[in-house]
Amino acid sequence: MTRQPDVCQLIADRLIRHKVEIKIYPVITNLLRDVFDFGLEPDILFLDYMYYSNERFNPYSILKKRGRIFPIVLYNHPFPLPERRKDFWLFNLKRTSLFSDLSKIEPILDTVKAALEDPDIYPYVSGIQQPKIYHSSNLRYIVPLNNDEVEYYKNHFSNVITDFITQDKKTRKFSNTVRKCEKATKIPIPDFVKKVQLKKHLSHKLTVLFSYMYSKLNTHIPATELCTVLSNNGDELSPNGLRLCVYRLRNILCAEKIAGLELISFNYGYMLVDRQKK
Repeated sequence: MTRQPDVCQLIADRLIRHKVEIKIYPVITNLLRDVFDFGLEPDILFLDYMYYSNERFNPYSILKKRGRIFPIVLYNHPFPLPERRKDFWLFNLKRTSLFSDLSKIEPILDTVKAALEDPDIYPYVSGIQQPKIYHSSNLRYIVPLNNDEVEYYKNHFSNVITDFITQDKKTRKFSNTVRKCEKATKIPIPDFVKKVQLKKHLSHKLTVLFSYMYSKLNTHIPATELCTVLSNNGDELSPNGLRLCVYRLRNILCAEKIAGLELISFNYGYMLVDRQKK
């Protein structure tokens, strides 16, 4: 379970000699689904310390409530010295009093420890130092993500899965989203919005919002009108939901430094302003 699936593939490659099945999860909901709903029983879970850096967090409490227990190791915990990393992992596992025999996983711990000391790997691992950026074009073990999960991952984590979706899939997903949005808004999607959508993989809802506001550039749009436009199967979007969409779109416009465009809020509504337009 990691924020760095690209880097963890390098570690996973070292584990192949143990003839084990490996799954890498960038999104925790997928892990919980496989464990609780589909009966996945891992021999060990290597958990990214950067996901849960609060020492008060106890992942075993979640597992015990559902009657599932397996060893969990914070593989990139910043505390132990490299040569004592395995001892640190074993100490924390033993003090839970949940595992009487850890001999089965000790060879795996040895391999992961060695991988984290490899100069070809450790510079890229977060937690144990400020990591270098590493991206892979061949994600071999990652559990597939749906479109919303890919967007969430990219919006929340700096280590973006740049090569997770092939260019062919990007184009196909882009085309499907554009067609849905054109149907929802009853207006053509402007070419400018299409370019941003393709580059940033905007969700259906954000593409609808951007397209609708771009079609009414420099015009105040009441919040109630936008909620209606973004309604789904008759369920109108809540004001909080609209504020979240506006927040995400505003961040994208700022991050991309799209010349002249600014999303402002006033008088119980919003306006997409083109500062360069006279």
